[in-house]
Amino acid sequence: MPEGDQSGRVLTSLIAGEWMPAQADAVISRENPGNTKVTAARWSSATAVDATRAIDSAAQAAASWAAHPHETRLAILSGWLDRIEADTETLVTIITRENGKPRADALAEVAGTLKDARHSVQDARDRGLVESSHSRSHTRLEPVGPVLIVTPWNFPLATIVRKVTPALLYGNPIVIKPSELTPASAVAAVKLLEPDLPSGVVNLVLGHGAQVGPALTSHAALRAISFTGSTATGTALARATAARDVRLQLEMGGKNSLVVLADADVDAAVEAAITGGFGCAGQWCTGTGRVIVDHSIAETFLERLITRTRELKVGPGDSPESQVGPVISAARVNFATEAIATATAAGARLRCGGKLRPGGHFITPAVIDRVTEAMPIFTEELFVPVLPVIAARNADDAVRLANTGRYGLSASVFSRDETSAMRCAERIQAGMIHVNLHTAWRDPALPVSGWRDSGRGLPECGRFYRDFFTKPRAVYLP
Repeated sequence: MPEGDQSGRVLTSLIAGEWMPAQADAVISRENPGNTKVTAARWSSATAVDATRAIDSAAQAAASWAAHPHETRLAILSGWLDRIEADTETLVTIITRENGKPRADALAEVAGTLKDARHSVQDARDRGLVESSHSRSHTRLEPVGPVLIVTPWNFPLATIVRKVTPALLYGNPIVIKPSELTPASAVAAVKLLEPDLPSGVVNLVLGHGAQVGPALTSHAALRAISFTGSTATGTALARATAARDVRLQLEMGGKNSLVVLADADVDAAVEAAITGGFGCAGQWCTGTGRVIVDHSIAETFLERLITRTRELKVGPGDSPESQVGPVISAARVNFATEAIATATAAGARLRCGGKLRPGGHFITPAVIDRVTEAMPIFTEELFVPVLPVIAARNADDAVRLANTGRYGLSASVFSRDETSAMRCAERIQAGMIHVNLHTAWRDPALPVSGWRDSGRGLPECGRFYRDFFTKPRAVYLP
């Protein structure tokens, strides 16, 4: 399998079983965020007409794909996952080159991809498509129809495979619209899949959302959208499809709180903050967006957190020493520096980090204290390696602070008393709760459930995939 654009080739869309020819006037170069002198990928943008054709193709393939035996679909998807595993090294190289994340993070992404998707396969195999009742009458689960899958750049392989696997398992044809910042990961994943599928069952549309999005989302044949990305884009999708028969699965933004109670294991909480706050350069939906620490241990916690943060090695993803890679773009660097400047101008204190480094989109992990709940840095999603810390008066105040803002994706509570930790955690308005684990910890059997402005519709993962990608038909027999 080719790696990125090493041969100089231009990546293109897959529509109706054909890889589209590159259009010279629509070729875009994507730089490596860890080495901006290197091109990570070159790709040719699709048009709105192409996007319409992609949904047309999925609609035409819907009946034949739905008619495929369930066991056949299980075998096809299992084979795809086996090929992904066999090509781990190639995929890691592609992810590192176009996303910038360190090799260890890219390896973890591929491993997590396989763990999630194989759970979906096993769940589909175990539960099947027919639910029996007390008589011969039963419920049969049917595909919903053409599904649009919209994925972000921060986990460019994992998010695609996590959505595509159950969508296809349950008989739905798909159109994938990946982030324009990470097209190579999407192309690599689809090239491993599409030869086993009938023409038109899987389609891939490369392009900016503004250019191809309206044609995709307005198509009359579209029946579902599974989306991961910003809250602004997710709510725009909800508005655009509100009056139509289009299911929505929206995994959106978060401002995830790590709550450290007075009796917590401080060293363990610090490590959780390091992992959640600075893993993937702070660019993951369930990562730690703020730390709320009991005032009685705040100074001790901060001292240790700052020490550990300064130890982190920042550099390009292909360097074996790098622990924190670059952010995805120059715009994200500018956003980080502006967020720090705004907070410090309002009275917050930068304790470490926030420095720029040449050669790529690097910003050293930053810790900021003296933060107040009125500051945007405390309430708004940052998606950069900047970690605000605020002191709480007690556990009740910590819960109040954790519920401040509009998001409700993930949270974690650290305490040596599990009962106290659970009592605190259960009052936090978030769909994913952790006790003595970092905020991004996941099990494939459990849902990625966003509350408030962090999600809409049925959540991803676990048993909810079958509910989202199927519709029930009651069958009555005498």
